[in-house]
Amino acid sequence: MSTVEMGVPSENNIQKVELVDMIEVEDEMSDSDHNADCDFDTSDDEQSFDTLPLKINWLDVSPYGLPGQLGLSDLPGCRFSSVWRKLKTDIDDLKKIGISDMFPLCTKAELIRYRVPNLLSDYATAEFSLHYFPIQESLEITDILEVLDRLRKVLSAGRKLLLHCYGGQGRSCIIAACLLLQLDQGMSSETAIKKLQELRGHNAIETVKQYNFVNDFRKLEEECHEAMKTEGELRSVSR
Repeated sequence: MSTVEMGVPSENNIQKVELVDMIEVEDEMSDSDHNADCDFDTSDDEQSFDTLPLKINWLDVSPYGLPGQLGLSDLPGCRFSSVWRKLKTDIDDLKKIGISDMFPLCTKAELIRYRVPNLLSDYATAEFSLHYFPIQESLEITDILEVLDRLRKVLSAGRKLLLHCYGGQGRSCIIAACLLLQLDQGMSSETAIKKLQELRGHNAIETVKQYNFVNDFRKLEEECHEAMKTEGELRSVSR
């Protein structure tokens, strides 16, 4: 899975990487997909941009000893369907409120479809610490665990981060719910889902597939760790 990290999260030391090293995404689009995604039938001049600040909902992780702040939102700068925003304005607003780390979950195809093809480079120019995880709708447990591990490190460092996919209700809320399940072993999956729906609206984690993933998360996490442990043991024996 392609990920990007601009430095190790730290209050006193934020290392930066070259832009060419930052953007590592898989070319998952066929020519037909690319043509379809780029076939926009509305020009910028015909649209009225939303001038309200990007809505961010904050998930309180302080009860679990994490000093950082975790925000969830829609895709900044999105220009799709009834959503029409200016990316520069959104980025400026995010800088003003002190966002330090960005966790975009959209795939390359989605960034093109929603008309923010240069999102990653724009984040770099704005000097955000970027952690890019293009999560597919298939929701692989290994991918989710990788995001969760990075989230916890950034939050433990006291950083202020924004987690977003396209609508901020599917993948973003799934990851946030799974984070709660990791942090609070006594919390049920139903409670975690309810907390995210109260935070981001009733459409959060609404599909059967999304609900089942959160409901099965702890079992999937355990199975994944067991598989990794077994793989490590087999490698040791083979040596």
